[in-house]
Amino acid sequence: MRVLSIMAASAAANDGLMAAPLKALQTQLAMVEHTVKAAGKVTPGVYETVKKMKNMVEQVIEPAIVDAHNADQELIYVTFKEIVAEDTQYRSFVDTVIAEGWKILNSTKSKWTTCGVDVEVLKSRFSECLDHRDSLVQHNNTVCCQEYAMCPHDGDCEVVKLDQAHVGCDYKSRHPEECVAHAQKLISSLKGYFQEQDERFEALHEQCTKFNAAVKAKVAECAYLQEAVNAKVAEVLQITEEINGGGQKMMNDSKQRCIDYKIGRKTKEAQYLSVAGPCEQGDYASGNGCVMNREADRRNEWESTQLIKCMLEHYCQGGKFDEELLEKCKKEIHSCHLVIDYPRVPELIPCEIPECESCPGCDECLDRPYYQYQTPCYETPVADPPVCVEAPDCPGWCTSEE
Repeated sequence: MRVLSIMAASAAANDGLMAAPLKALQTQLAMVEHTVKAAGKVTPGVYETVKKMKNMVEQVIEPAIVDAHNADQELIYVTFKEIVAEDTQYRSFVDTVIAEGWKILNSTKSKWTTCGVDVEVLKSRFSECLDHRDSLVQHNNTVCCQEYAMCPHDGDCEVVKLDQAHVGCDYKSRHPEECVAHAQKLISSLKGYFQEQDERFEALHEQCTKFNAAVKAKVAECAYLQEAVNAKVAEVLQITEEINGGGQKMMNDSKQRCIDYKIGRKTKEAQYLSVAGPCEQGDYASGNGCVMNREADRRNEWESTQLIKCMLEHYCQGGKFDEELLEKCKKEIHSCHLVIDYPRVPELIPCEIPECESCPGCDECLDRPYYQYQTPCYETPVADPPVCVEAPDCPGWCTSEE
């Protein structure tokens, strides 16, 4: 009955890794009990058999069960680490690739902002330059118009014809000397007028020449500023393209990496759960099935072998088996050291998809039309010709004298 109790306690392990050794132990235990009953005493042969059985438990079965436990525990950890590796790789992507991407984008945006400020400054300078240029053009055209009004054609600025009546000298009744003297008097009175007009024309001509040079210099300055603005605009547009292209690439890469992470993580989780179990009962002896099933079988095997080992030890000490010792052995047996640690699968890391706003570009500076008279005022009519300054009233000495 005692052997039957031990065999019943170990029946659950009959399909385990140690099923064959356990069955052999149970058979030998039954034979020992039968021999002792028949002989009425413990013979040296029986004692030797008991020692061999105990050694088999300690040197073969126990190490095999512990090794199998350690192997499955390592398998669990290795499989779980593959889940952790997926998380680590994705977290590394977020902490390095995305972080570095933001760093580059923010640096580029800083350049974009600086360039945008430079563009506005240059545009302001360009606009002021155009205002100065247009003001110079207006003054230039006004002065040159006055010059043209005084002398429309080179060498023929103003002609005064003295008719016979105006001369007022009767050559028939007066001596020629008197008429010549009278004519010289008339001419001398006009000399001052023409000298003043000539000086005024020269002054206007000089001003016109200076204004022409000033306008050309200002036009060149504005053209240079326009080129500077447009060059800076081109730089801003290039930076804008870098920002928008880089931001779009980072978003696309992040989306794809998120998809890859979820697929990889799901695969590793399924693999981990398949290895861990629970699962359909497999062929434990060949290592099939899952860890949870093998763990349960090993614990049953361990408890069965420990029960047999305990009874063998008591037999060696007292030379008997009884129910009291069997119950005592059962209370001392445990298999907590064969419990597998199953790490909990962590939550999926939320995907990080950067939202990169597009940066607007900026427009180039365009010149505004202006008109500068390169030829006399009215030889090239325009829609809105500049207003010329009216000629001053003639001084009193330019009037004819009787």
